[in-house]
Amino acid sequence: MHELVTTYGDPEQAAQFDAVQWLDEWLNRPQPSLNMAKPADLMLTEEGLAQVETLLKRMAVGAFA
Repeated sequence: MHELVTTYGDPEQAAQFDAVQWLDEWLNRPQPSLNMAKPADLMLTEEGLAQVETLLKRMAVGAFA
């Protein structure tokens, strides 16, 4: 994520970007792409972990559907 912010974002914002905080917030926020489930909750099962992994892979290439 930091690389995306550095490459495509505002340099000032990139310098202040906290990847650990962003990840913590993302993991604990309901995600529309996961039927409003929190990734942290889904990661407790093998099936849920696979769903989160798939979403992260889609995010990495820009495909959110």
